[in-house]
Formats: sequence, structure tokens, C-alpha cells
Amino acid sequence: MDTLNQAAPVMKVQFSLGAKLVSIISVLMIVSLGGMTIIATMMINKDVQITAEDTNFSINRRTAFSADHRIQGVYYDALLLLNNLTALNSIHLLEQKGDQTVDYFYQQNQAIGAIGVSNTIKQDVHGSELFVNRYFMVANGLTASRIEAFLQTQTEAISLAREGMVFLLNVSPFFEMELLELLFPWKNGDIDTAVMVFFSIDSLKEIFSDTVNRSFIINGSGDLLIDPEPKLVRAGVNLRNHAFIKQILEGTGQNLQTVYLDDEGNRNFVAYQRLSLGNASVVTVIPAKTVFQGIVATTWRNIFVSLGVLFGSISGILLFARRSLRKPLKVLTQAAGMIEAGTYQIERTLTFTIRKDEIGILATSFMSMSRGLISFEQFTNKQLTNLARSGKLVIGGTDRQATLFFSDIRGFTAISEKLQANEIVEFLNDYMERMVTCVRASGGIVDKFIGDAVMAHWGALESSGSPQQDALQCVTSALMMRASLMAFNQGRGGDKKPLIKIGCGINSGNLVAGQIGSDERLEYTVIGDTVSFADRTETFNKPFGTEILISENTWKLCGKYLITEEMPQVTEKGKKLRMFAVVNMADPDETEDLLRRLDGMPRNIPAITRRCVGPEGPQTLAEVRNLLGIATPDLSKVNTDEEEKKYTISTEPKK
Repeated sequence: MDTLNQAAPVMKVQFSLGAKLVSIISVLMIVSLGGMTIIATMMINKDVQITAEDTNFSINRRTAFSADHRIQGVYYDALLLLNNLTALNSIHLLEQKGDQTVDYFYQQNQAIGAIGVSNTIKQDVHGSELFVNRYFMVANGLTASRIEAFLQTQTEAISLAREGMVFLLNVSPFFEMELLELLFPWKNGDIDTAVMVFFSIDSLKEIFSDTVNRSFIINGSGDLLIDPEPKLVRAGVNLRNHAFIKQILEGTGQNLQTVYLDDEGNRNFVAYQRLSLGNASVVTVIPAKTVFQGIVATTWRNIFVSLGVLFGSISGILLFARRSLRKPLKVLTQAAGMIEAGTYQIERTLTFTIRKDEIGILATSFMSMSRGLISFEQFTNKQLTNLARSGKLVIGGTDRQATLFFSDIRGFTAISEKLQANEIVEFLNDYMERMVTCVRASGGIVDKFIGDAVMAHWGALESSGSPQQDALQCVTSALMMRASLMAFNQGRGGDKKPLIKIGCGINSGNLVAGQIGSDERLEYTVIGDTVSFADRTETFNKPFGTEILISENTWKLCGKYLITEEMPQVTEKGKKLRMFAVVNMADPDETEDLLRRLDGMPRNIPAITRRCVGPEGPQTLAEVRNLLGIATPDLSKVNTDEEEKKYTISTEPKK
């Protein structure tokens, strides 16, 4: 033991040799390759940003120049028509010559849909002289009356235009097509008037295609006039609330190049150029991530190459150390964890070849230890071992409310006299395996084996949740034993394979649970009157002709879930005691749970199970006796033996 304790610290490795080698190589490569990648990326980023800003600004200027040229063309073409009509003196009353002039004008300017002039006679902004392009109207499903109706809503804008202001407006939402309106002042003789020109943006859209650098036009109010995305224009989107648009609208410069963050925190390069008409501006934007996309891709390629070199180096180091150290040590660590968790079957885990070195000797010692622990566990209670290992087993005694169970084989002495020693052990092991399985399946703990008797308890060490549930689980276990024993008896009969009958006694109450023994050997058990009376309860099965007897204490806890029949009262030291024979489970949910547990048990025979418990099982004590082959006793002729002579069976009628 002292040698083991002295050697234990050697097994604790905080930083292995392989890990040290991997760490050194990793740090050197990360610092060198990572540093070079970062420096190169920073230098290239700066150059690319300057180039991207210059390119964005150049594209913005070219786009603004083209847009300004075409919008000015609309402006001057409209003035040319009005001046020609004025020269013909036909602006108010079109004559034949005036009609020809308008038709010829629209043949040359098919993008213009209509030109309106505010009423120059009444000076009333609600009236206007309107010259429409009938070809444009028919092609786009528009009418002069619709335009006149729209002009009725522009009182303020027409008044301001007459006073000298120029507007470029998006009227697409009203007309459900991409259409702009240019409003500007015009002097008709001595009268100040306003001109409204409606024109299509189809000829402008080609210079605003959605490329890497995205360009669009806004007016002085932030309305989107032209954009590569038509649905935004038709929806009448306003961009005033965007930070960089607000900066453009509030600025006084003719152009600007800047960087801004959008709502999602992404950097963007933006440039704008003001147009000569309508306080409009052409804006060009390119996301920074698009600009640096190539650099990012190159950086990632460098990183992947560096990682490949790093992983290659690490693989070489690990391959060097794996065969001799890492794999066997890892397997031994897993084996130690399994033993710590209570799994002692570790020979399959130690699959590597046992060698004649320190690791091989350690592996051999591990396997020897596991075999010893497996053998030792068979002599102890596994649940107690698990609690003790996890530190949950309280040292000393505690007061608990629990349910005790005792079972005994009927006529075991006569049975054993007909068997050899090895046959007795084989028979008992098979029988006990079945009974213990029932106890564990219902959450109970086997306390000890007393010859052919089994002592178990529920709630003394671990509770199922409540004293009532503990009592019910104990009775459930006894009913499971009935079905399991019936399956065990299939094919048995005769001196060498006798049929087995058992009696079960159950009692609930207060007791003391804890470790009892000496410094050399301790045993966890339970003591008290509750235990003694549970043992006594079992002895009454034989004179009563029953299989499962429960005390009044247990019946009060879980009797409502059971089919029971009360037996004659028993007197102990002047005190009358009630006992109940358990026939079957009464509660449907508990019955279903019981059958499900039985179906999951090994060596179970469903047909026999249904005969023993559940709806197809016995419903009276007489049916239980008939099922198990128990003779109906004559209670008036029952005599107790010397050990039990203090008990007398009451002949008083049941209350």
C-alpha cells in the first residue's frame, strides 16, 4: 500500500513531452508566418483602399456627368418646344401649325411623356396648359386626365417653381411606372409661370446598372429618383434617415468622398456629385468587403498554407510520440476513469500490446486490479459501493422511514437434503439472480442473503420519492417475483428440479440505517422493530396459506393501489395486528408500469406474466392459491411453533 501511494504522483502528468514539442513548434511558426501575413496584409490594404476610393470617385463623376447631361437635355428640349409655341402664338390655343410642332417635338423626344405649363392667364396653379405625347401615353397606359389629376396635388411645388425654384421629383408611385417630373420656372412674356416635364428614366437607367460600384440619384428631400433596383423607385423610397445621405443633404459642397458604417456595422466607400438641376445628387457606393475581397482571399490562402505546414509538423511530432507514449498513456487514463466510475471490465479497453517496459508493467497491474475489484464487488452491494465511491454514503446511523421485505423458500430444508452441494449452490444462484433482478428493477436494495432468504429495503438508503412510493415499489417487486418464479418453475419437477414456492413479508415504518461492525469490517444494514416485524410477517404466509403478506402500516401507505384481502388479526404481546394478503395490482397505471417492467426483464415469459399479474391475473385470494398450488388452510386448526407461540390468531369477526 505504501509503495502504491508513493508511486501515484508519478501518474499525474500536467504537460506531456509531446505537448511541449508541439507547443514550441506551433509558437515559432505562428509568430513567424503570422507576423509576415499581418504586415503584408496591412501594407496591401492601404494601397487597395486608395485605389478603391479613386476608382469610386471617378465612377461617380462619370455617372453624374452623364446623368446631368441627359437631364439638362430634357430641360432644354422642353424650353425649345415652349419657345417655339410662343413664337407661333399657340400656347393657349393650338392651331394646326402648333399641333404639328408638338407632334414633331415628341417624335424627336420619345422619352418625354408630357409638358405642362401653369395657367398664364388666371395665374391659378390649379389650372395648366398640358401638351401630351400621345404615343407615350398609349404605350404606357396613361391619360392626360390622370396627369392633370396629379398636377392638382402639386399646388405648393408649382408655386415654388414659379418663384424660381427647380425640382426633380419621383412620381413613379402615382403612375405605377418609373417616371420623373422636372419643375422649373419659365417667363412667358412678362408673366412668371412654372413648367412641369414628365419623362421616362429608361434612357438613364443604363448608366446606373447594378455593378460592383452602385450608383443612384436622390433629390434634395432624399427621395430615390433612379436606382438599379426598379421596385425601390416605384415604392417611393426615401433615404433621408441614412447617416451618409443626411450628410450629403446637409452639406454645401459639390462633391465628397468619405467612408461610412451602415446599420450592420459594415464599412462602405461613398462618393457624391451634385447635379446642376433640382438640387439632385448622384451617389456611388462600394462595400469595403468587396474592395478587400481579393486581399481577404489571399490572406486566407496564406493562413491555410501556414496551417498546413503547422499541422504537418505537429503530425510528425505526434507520430513520433504516439507509438511509444501518447496512445498507451491515453488508454491507461481511460481505464483509470472507468474504474473510478465503477466500471471494472477494462481488459477490452487495454487493447494495445503489453510490452516489457514501464507502461506494459503498469497495464498489467491495471488488469490485475480490475479483476480483484470485479471479484470484490460480487461480495458487496453495488449500490452501496457506488454511493461510497461518490461520497454520498453518510457515515454513522440515520433515522429513516422505509419499507422492509423478507422472502423465504417453502420447504427449503427438505429440498436441500435431496441435492448435492454444487447443485444447491447452482439452484440458489439461479433463483437469487431472478429475485435480485426484481428488487433492482423496482428501485430496492438487497441488504443480505440469509441462507435461502432475501432481505431488501426501499427508502432506507435511497428513496423512490416518498414513503408511499417506496412501499408501492416494494409490493410491485413482490408481484414481479411471483411472475418470475412461475417462469422459473417451467419445466421443473422432481427431486433434482423441485417446484419452488416462496412467502414474502412486507412492513413499513421507522428504523435506523447505517454502518454496523468493527474497524476491520463494516456492513450497511437496518435495525429496529420495523425490521423485526417484517421478518415476522413473512412467517405468517405458511399458516395463512398466502404468498405475499403486508402489514397494516404498508397497507395504509399503498393499499389503495392494490387488490388485497384482510387476514385474521394476530396478537403480539397483547396488541392486535392487522395483515393483508396481496392479490394483484388495482391501479391501471401502476399495472401497466408493472407489466412493462416484466416485459423488459431477461428470461421473462409474457404468457405466464399475464396469468400472474394484471387484468388477466388473479382477482381474489382463492384464485392466487389456485394459481400457485397453495392449499386453503383451516385457521382454527393452526398451531404456532415454540418460536412463534407468543402470537395467537384471532377468531374475532372482521370489523
